[in-house]
Amino acid sequence: TSVTIPASVTSIGESAFRNCIGLTYVNIQVGVASIGRSAFRGCSGLTSVGIPEGVTSIGQSAFRGCTSLVSVSVSASVASIGEDAFRDCSNLTEIKINENNPNYASNDGVLFNKTYTELILCPAGKTGIYNIPDGVISIDYGAFYGCTGLTSVTIPASVTSIGESAFR
Repeated sequence: TSVTIPASVTSIGESAFRNCIGLTYVNIQVGVASIGRSAFRGCSGLTSVGIPEGVTSIGQSAFRGCTSLVSVSVSASVASIGEDAFRDCSNLTEIKINENNPNYASNDGVLFNKTYTELILCPAGKTGIYNIPDGVISIDYGAFYGCTGLTSVTIPASVTSIGESAFR
């Protein structure tokens, strides 16, 4: 039901905990540098995840299908978040980015690049009305994928590019 990844581990490998549906708590210690592709994919019991300082990359589909995941906190050291890292996380309502992260930012739980010109991901558990902030130029591939609880999205005139499957 729980696992602590000690500081002596520098990398969580591809599919390391994939489909561990009984896993409800993960404690990733400072010292881990990367979370591999699909590392926690399908861990439907996880409710929250904290990505500590030192982690520089979150692999593609790392937390995909973690349907109980409500909140994710990402440290300042994360330089890359892989495609579909949080796809199919139907209860995810917020992604929190440390304000000192040089690559990413969040506003109202939505993931952006640091300059807020690129909307990367709106968590699938977000509900109601969402107004994309002025200044956003692009909406990424799959950015609103699975956002079935949203009733309205306002796109500002600054947007010039909407990625494939953005509102799927």
